Amino acid sequence: MRCARLTRPLAALAALLLATQTQAANDAFDWGADLRLRQVFIGNVGFNSDSPTAERNFQRYRARLWGGYEIDPGARLDARLVWEGRHYLLPTPGDWPLPGFERNYSGGVLFDRLVFTLEEPGGLPLTLKLGRQDLIFGNGWLVFESSPFDGSRSIYFDAARATLALAGDTQLDLVYIDQSADTGRFPQALNGGVEDQIEQHESGVILYARNRALIPGADLDGYFIYKHARPNDTPGNLRFNNGYPFTSPADSGDVYAAGARIDTPLAERWRLRAEGVYEWGTRNGRDLDALGINTRLTLDLGDGLDSKLHLDYEYLSGDDPDSTGDQAFDPLWGRWPQWSELMIYQWPLETRVGEASNLHRANLGWIAQLLPSTRLTLDYHALWADQRSTRSAAQLANISGAGDFRGHLFTAWLKTRFNDHLAGHLMAEYLQPGDYYAAHRRDNGYFVRAELTLSW
Repeated sequence: MRCARLTRPLAALAALLLATQTQAANDAFDWGADLRLRQVFIGNVGFNSDSPTAERNFQRYRARLWGGYEIDPGARLDARLVWEGRHYLLPTPGDWPLPGFERNYSGGVLFDRLVFTLEEPGGLPLTLKLGRQDLIFGNGWLVFESSPFDGSRSIYFDAARATLALAGDTQLDLVYIDQSADTGRFPQALNGGVEDQIEQHESGVILYARNRALIPGADLDGYFIYKHARPNDTPGNLRFNNGYPFTSPADSGDVYAAGARIDTPLAERWRLRAEGVYEWGTRNGRDLDALGINTRLTLDLGDGLDSKLHLDYEYLSGDDPDSTGDQAFDPLWGRWPQWSELMIYQWPLETRVGEASNLHRANLGWIAQLLPSTRLTLDYHALWADQRSTRSAAQLANISGAGDFRGHLFTAWLKTRFNDHLAGHLMAEYLQPGDYYAAHRRDNGYFVRAELTLSW
């Protein structure tokens, strides 16, 4: 019965794909589809090998179907349906600490894109987008992901966006966001059911300016971001997504952020990317005063493999335990695996899923084009905490309070494209925890993933 539940949404999407293909041929719609298959192994979640849920072994099946229709020149409607199911080999339902674990998880069929676009209304150099859409600014450090609970199934925002093209190769974006904490708001899942996407309802404003002319070959960005969080209260802070229940507390308050970003050539074969942001406001009844810095220096080695070396440094301020205020950096809409899939599962030891904060990260990496269709990335990250803060119950239980070294992280990622319709990757991560974590949280962790993606 559960296997049938797992395959019904995929069958429905396949039928819709065939119908759309026929319609597209008749009415000149443009459309596309993809199917992503993943096998995931995770070892020692929580850095504790004695935990009954430390080992994870599961498959993910994601199918997407999208189409667009040009209503008039400059007016367009785009939609995309997504479904993702999972099958868990480990952990078993009996080992999960809360009832409701689904070994065969059949998620919702929902729209993660439903947006109306209007270009150059009245002849103005303006583009308007209204509805469910993806938003990515810069390299996605602060604005990329609104739904961290569903783990790359979707990254959508419910938003209105106006993009104004100005003289001098300058672009100005004004965005209003109104995001529900779950999938219960229109457009709801087509096969029923409501899932949590994040702990709180969020609204906000983004004002983002970008210039590509002041420095040849460079991007210069400046921005202001406002985010308001209103808790989605559930009994015991219980959340549900990906087939299992878990607890995660909600945020409340108002965060303001002002920042700047540059991505520029420095000299022959050298390039610098640097971004800094200051945050203030209130969070959970405390005054916020936080800072973040994210940098990358890249050297093109100029060899036959098109290989590059990069050196990164990232700083996210931590909460000073001697202060009544809150200095912990808020990643805003950046709760996604920017540099580590494994750490996504470890952040709840002190914050929440994907919520990176209180961090110094030094990274040395190498990227090479081994074949025209195959690329290899190798990275080493040294991780420290900015503060030894143990304010919350989770921090008191999981953080030693005696050291600030988070650990050594090694990552490898091999990506390849077999043909126009088939691509895949293999990735692996290994982390040796340091003395920042409590004594029972120092078992080595690993993450391994294999993926195939078929696209049309």
